[in-house]
Amino acid sequence: MGTNGRTWLALTLAMATLAGCADDDSSEQDSDRDGVVDAMDCAPGDGTRWRFLAGHVDADLDGVGAGPSLQSCVGQRLPAGLSPQGDDCAPADASRWRVLAGLYPDVDNDGATGEGPVSACVGDTLVGYREQPGAPDCDDNAPRFAASTQLWPDADFDGIGSGEPISHCAGRDLPRGYAAVDGDCAPDDRARSTWRDYTHRDADGDGFTVPEEGRVCSGMTLPAGYALEARGLDCDDTNAAGWQERTVYADVDGDGFGSGDPVMRCTGRTAPPGYALDSVDCAPEDATLWQWRSYAHRDSDGDGDTVPEQGVTCSGAALPPGHAQWPTGHDCDDRDATVMVTWHVYPDDDGDGFGAGTRQTFCAGRQIPMGYSAVNTDCDDAAPLRWRLLAYSHRDADGDSFTAPEEGAVCSGMALPPGHATTPRGNDCDDADPSIHTTVQAWTDADGDGVGAGDAVALCTDGTVPAPWSAQGTDCAAEDTARWRQVAYAHVDRDADGHTHPEAGTVCTGTSLPEPYFTQATGNDCDDTDAARYRWTVLYPDMDGDGVGTSPRTTPCIGAQTPLGFSLKGYDVDDSDASIQEDPEDDLMVELILD
Repeated sequence: MGTNGRTWLALTLAMATLAGCADDDSSEQDSDRDGVVDAMDCAPGDGTRWRFLAGHVDADLDGVGAGPSLQSCVGQRLPAGLSPQGDDCAPADASRWRVLAGLYPDVDNDGATGEGPVSACVGDTLVGYREQPGAPDCDDNAPRFAASTQLWPDADFDGIGSGEPISHCAGRDLPRGYAAVDGDCAPDDRARSTWRDYTHRDADGDGFTVPEEGRVCSGMTLPAGYALEARGLDCDDTNAAGWQERTVYADVDGDGFGSGDPVMRCTGRTAPPGYALDSVDCAPEDATLWQWRSYAHRDSDGDGDTVPEQGVTCSGAALPPGHAQWPTGHDCDDRDATVMVTWHVYPDDDGDGFGAGTRQTFCAGRQIPMGYSAVNTDCDDAAPLRWRLLAYSHRDADGDSFTAPEEGAVCSGMALPPGHATTPRGNDCDDADPSIHTTVQAWTDADGDGVGAGDAVALCTDGTVPAPWSAQGTDCAAEDTARWRQVAYAHVDRDADGHTHPEAGTVCTGTSLPEPYFTQATGNDCDDTDAARYRWTVLYPDMDGDGVGTSPRTTPCIGAQTPLGFSLKGYDVDDSDASIQEDPEDDLMVELILD
C-alpha cells in the first residue's frame, strides 16, 4: 500500500506542476521540449506528442482500420489501435482485412466448392475460399458431404421410390418419405415394389403349378401362386382339391372305401365325392361295414366276457359286438350270461374286504360271493379296521407331533395309525420326551445380556433357546452386560474439548456409542491430545505487541485465545514500533487528493 501511495503522490504533484506551467503566457515556450512550441503543440505537456494525424480505428490491430477518419494528437506515427488505411473489411477479425474477387467458397475445406466466383473478405491466407473451383459441394459446412445424388418420393416407405426426383447430399440421412432407389411398381403398397418374372403358376393355391410365363409386381420374393420352377404338374389349377391323376373306385355307401372297376380322376389328398382310393369294401351298400377283420375271442352270451375263438368278419372301424381281438375277462360259461368269472377267493371272516386262509374257486357273476375276498393279505382277520401292512419311515413315539427317522411296517387300515408316518414332521431330537423335540444352536450367555459368546452347542429343546443360553453368539464382551456388539464410529474426541477429529473404526458397546466416539463430526480438532487446542488459524508475528502483525504468516493449531506475540491482522508496516502500523505517506497522499 505504501508503494501505491507514493505513485499517487507523484502523479498529483506532476498534475499540479502542469497546472502551474499552464499559467505561462510565453508564445515561444516549449514546455515538453519536443521541438514544437506550446502554441503549435497539440500536447504541450507531453514530449511524445506534438501534431495531429488522421487515422482510422484499428480495433483488431491488424494494421488496417475502419470507420471514419479521426484526427489524433500523436508524435512520429499513429499509435497502435489507429491506422492511416481505413478499408478493413473485417474490423473485429485480425486475420482478415482485404476484399479479394474471383474466389470460390470452401468453408469445410474438403476441396469441393460452392457457387462462384465471389468476392470475399480475407487476409494473408484464403481460409474458407479457393482460387480455383473444385467439384460442386452440396453442403459447404460439412466436409463429409460434397457430392449430390438424386432421391425419389417413397410414399409407402418400402425403400424404393418413384416419381419426380429431388437433389440430395450423398452421405446425409435420407429425408423422410424419400428413397435412393427408383422404380417402385406399386408406390402405395409397401409389400410390393419390384417387377419380377415367373415361369409357373399355382392359381388355386394347392402347392402344385402349371407352366405359365409372365411378370408380376412383387416384394423381395415372388408372391404366393408364382414360381420360377415347377412344383409338380397340376391336373386342374382351378380346383385346390385336385392336382394329380389317380386311380379311384366307386364308393356307393360313402364310407370312404370303394369297389368295382378302377377309373382315373384328378384328385388331391383324398378322392373326389362318390369315389374312394381303396377298393376293399366288403359291404358296398352298408356304410358301417367295409373291411374284413380277424378276431380271436367271442362273447356269444353277451355278458361282456369272452372265450377264445379265431375267425374273420366284415367290419367297420371296429369289430362288431360279440367279436374281439383281445380277451375281455375269461368267461367260465359262455352259454349263461349271469355267470362268467372264475373266482379264486379266500374266506373273509371279519367282512373288511380282505381274506385269509385257503383259496377256493367259483364260476359266478361279476361280484365276489358274500363272505369271500380275492385278496388274502389280511394281517388281522379278527379286526375289520386292520387288514394290511403299511410301511412307515418316521415315528412319533412320544406323541408331540414331531417325528424321528425309523423304518418298519404296521398292520393297519386305509392309513397309518397315529405315531407312524411316511414323511417327516420336524426331526425329534428326543422321541421319548414330548416336551422337547427341536435341536437349536446356542451360545453361553454368561452376563445375561441376551447375546452369547464362545463355541456354539446343540441343545434339544421345545424350539426356543433356554436361559442361560442365547441364539446369538456375537457378544464382544462376554462378562459385561452393558456391552455386546461392535458399533462403527467415524470421529473421536479423545481430549474431551467438544471438538472431534476423523478416525474410523469399531468399538464394543451396547445400545449407543460411548464417549469419546461419534458418528457425526463436531468441528475438526487439529490436536486431539490437548483440550486447549482445537482449531487451525492464520496468524502473523506481532513483535511490538500493538495488536497488528506482519509477514510471514503461519497457520498454527490454537484454542479460543490468540497466543501472545501473534495477531489475526497482518498489515503492520513497522513491527518494531507499537505506535506505527500504517505508512504515513499513504496518509499524505490521501490528504493531498482530498485538498
